[in-house]
Amino acid sequence: MGLRDVKKELEQLDQQELIHHISELYKKHKAVKAYFDFFANPDEDELLEQYKGRVHEGFYPKTGKKLKVYKARKAINDFKKLAFSAEKVAALLIYFTQVSTVYAREHKLKTEAFYVRIENSFEAALKHMQQNLILDQFKDENASIVERCLPMPWNCHAHMKSLFEQYYNE
Repeated sequence: MGLRDVKKELEQLDQQELIHHISELYKKHKAVKAYFDFFANPDEDELLEQYKGRVHEGFYPKTGKKLKVYKARKAINDFKKLAFSAEKVAALLIYFTQVSTVYAREHKLKTEAFYVRIENSFEAALKHMQQNLILDQFKDENASIVERCLPMPWNCHAHMKSLFEQYYNE
């Protein structure tokens, strides 16, 4: 069934039936709940802080000690579906890169794959900023991330600096 068919069916329902169906969806699906909670109270700053917490918890879980980067990535993808402004999405993408660099330095990680992930997340953030013409708003934060990568192995700093220079034409 396509969206057109669903719309046709929904048009046949009265307001009480629609409210009932939406209420059931709200109770049963977290994504629907998040959407309607934000719809009812569209405070992007509060939402950003909430999702920053989820990103942080992916690296520093409250329960257990195991790194759960997939949870941090899922938080970013969920946030992209809700957020209106490109600046807030960029802020969360940068936050992910910041937390991952801090985690790598604290835990003295040796695996190349983790550093490649940091580089890829940084590049995705820069690309998003470039596409939305907001690179200049985040220049200082991005430069700070590059400097924090200086002591990291696998030429991480060189790659990050190269990305920075590529996007900022320096």
